[in-house]
Amino acid sequence: MTNTLITPDDLKDLSTDELQSKFFKVSRDVAKMRETVQELPLAEESLRNIAAALTRRRLPAPKP
Repeated sequence: MTNTLITPDDLKDLSTDELQSKFFKVSRDVAKMRETVQELPLAEESLRNIAAALTRRRLPAPKP
C-alpha cells in the first residue's frame, strides 16, 4: 500500500459501496502502518482521493 497511489482515475468506475469499502481498507492500512512509519505520502494521498470521490458522489447533480 505504501508504494501505490490510488488516483481519481482509478476510482471513477467504482460504485459508492466499493468506494466506501476501499476507504475503510486504506484507513485501516494507514493506521497499522503509522505504528512503524511516520510519513505515508502515497497512502495519505490515496485516502484523500477516495474521500474526494465519495464526496463528489454525495453532492446533488447540477441542474441544466
